[in-house]
Formats: sequence, structure tokens, C-alpha cells
Amino acid sequence: MKKIILFMLIASGAAGCNRSPEFYFSRGNYLFSAGKDSEALENYNRALLLKKNFPEALTSRGLLFERQGDRQKAGLDYRKAINLDSAYLPAYNNLGALLMDGGNYREAEKLFTEALAAKHDYSYALLNRGLSYYKLGDCAAATGDLSRALELNNKFEMAYYHRALCSRNARNLPAAIADLDALLALNPAAALARFERGKALYYIADYAGGAQEFAKAAELKPEDPVYPYWLSLAFYKAGYPEGALEAASKAAALKPASYQVRGLMGDIYAVLKDKENAAAQYRLAAELSPKFASVYRSRLAALERPAAPLRKKRGK
Repeated sequence: MKKIILFMLIASGAAGCNRSPEFYFSRGNYLFSAGKDSEALENYNRALLLKKNFPEALTSRGLLFERQGDRQKAGLDYRKAINLDSAYLPAYNNLGALLMDGGNYREAEKLFTEALAAKHDYSYALLNRGLSYYKLGDCAAATGDLSRALELNNKFEMAYYHRALCSRNARNLPAAIADLDALLALNPAAALARFERGKALYYIADYAGGAQEFAKAAELKPEDPVYPYWLSLAFYKAGYPEGALEAASKAAALKPASYQVRGLMGDIYAVLKDKENAAAQYRLAAELSPKFASVYRSRLAALERPAAPLRKKRGK
């Protein structure tokens, strides 16, 4: 989730003679950016000893604790920063993002609402509250917040992506595609966006367009079996069984125990009139998925059933 990083990384912050709280804060940020966590922590602590009402230093120290994996200390520092200054927005956002990372979306939503009460156009709070609403299953509220966030900052990739998912759930596929196009204009290497765009095209029966997106996603994430699987589906629906078999074989190599892939390969072999391989794939799919075994056994039975002889038409 989007964190607010407060660092003003000015090299001169690491030098100087003034040993004020601000000096130690600036030096701590410099050391943090250099990966020197122990020294950064020492400087944050010094800054806070000299200036107890210092929410910026608390928030930076919280980020350091997060990087070290100590979520409890990070959360405590963020809460202290909020208690010291209820209008200090980055502390709200970072604590909310921490809650989201832990799956506490309802608490995160409440916190972002508090932040927005302090500043109604705080784009990061709108973004993250929208993401929280999405995780809570409230797409109407999510779409409202994400749309407002994009009005304030049209570079929020996560806002486009999750608003697209909400549009897809509402079966508004043109709106979903438009948001995914906007995201991909910002980040052409976003494999998930490619994948979702491919699915949207697939659902409107544009199988060739869907296949193009699935192929691009597979190039970006070659170790993920879901992309060649969907590429195979698109090729199969487009009437290109040879390409479908090649893509499904790649998916099977990446995930041999996938009953969906094996069942699809059975369908493809059946279209190719290769009954032996089709039967083998259906049997394997049935073994891998007891829940859907009857489905694949019925396909196997249909495959093994002799074709009915053609009846000659009688003349009139």
C-alpha cells in the first residue's frame, strides 16, 4: 500500500554543526536512505529526546521499524504522531497502510476517514480508503473514493486497476477496459492490468484481442501458469487449437497438478481428433479434482462413445 515517505534527501543534511532536533532528524533520514538503519535509529531517537512534539521524526522512525519488520513499534510511532498532531496526515496514511497490510481493512477505513475529516482532498487517503472499501466488498464506495483520488492525481495506478475490477464486477466491461488502458499508458509492463484487460476482451468475445493481452502478460511474468492457461482458452475459443495446445502445454509444465489445465488440454486434443491424448488428460483431470471428477468422466465417456452412423436421406 502507498506509504508516505517524508525524507528530504539533501546531502548537506548529513553534515553541519547545528545539533538541533531538526539536524538529527535530517541526518536520520539521510542514513535511512543509505541503508544504515542502526545509525538512523540513533539519530531519530536523539531528535525525539530533544523535541518530544516531533511527529515527522516519529513517522520516519515508524518507517524504519516497518523496514526492520517490527510492525508493532511502527504502529505505536504512527499513533503517537497522530496524538501529537491530529492534522499530521502522513502518519494517518502510513498507519492506515500498515493496517491494510495486516488485513484490518475496517480499521484502516476508519483511520482514512479521520484523515479526510482533517483534509477532504487528501488524495492518498482517498486512494487507500477506496482500496479498503474494495477489500471490504463495497465497490460503490470504492469507486467513489478512487474516482475522487484520480481527479486529484491521475497517476494512481492502483486506483485505475481497482476501479476497473469494480466495473468488471458490475459487468461494465467498456469502463473496465478504459481504466486498464489508462493504467497501461502509465505502466505498459503491468502484467496484472494486461491480464485483466485480456479477460475483459475475452468476456466480450474478442478472443483474438484477449489472446494478445494474455501473451503480453505471459512475456512479462513467464513463471506464472495462469497467463498461458488463459492464452490457451482464448486460442481455443478463437478456433486455433494448435496454438491453444502449445499454450496449455506451457501452463501444464509450470503447474502439472492443475485440473483446469488438464481438462482444457483434453478438450483441445478432442477437437484435434486425438482421442488417446484427450482421454489421458480427462482421466488426469478427474484424478486431480475429485469435486469435478464427474464432469471429466462424462467428457471421457462422450469421447469413447462410438459415433452414430449417418442416416441416408430418402428421396421424395
